[in-house]
Amino acid sequence: MDYEQALQDLKNGQIDHFEVSPADFTEFQRAWAAFPFQNTVRGIAHRAGQITYVRAN
Repeated sequence: MDYEQALQDLKNGQIDHFEVSPADFTEFQRAWAAFPFQNTVRGIAHRAGQITYVRAN
């Protein structure tokens, strides 16, 4: 998954959410570190390390 694009799409309201599994978290973390609008996105942790990212309101 292209996490940079997913973060932009979430920020712009083009998608409602996306999921990140523990196996993909390292890849996601690279995109997150470079994302300048971190305050526009919120992560919701679930069991077994699954995280759902949604637009922060």
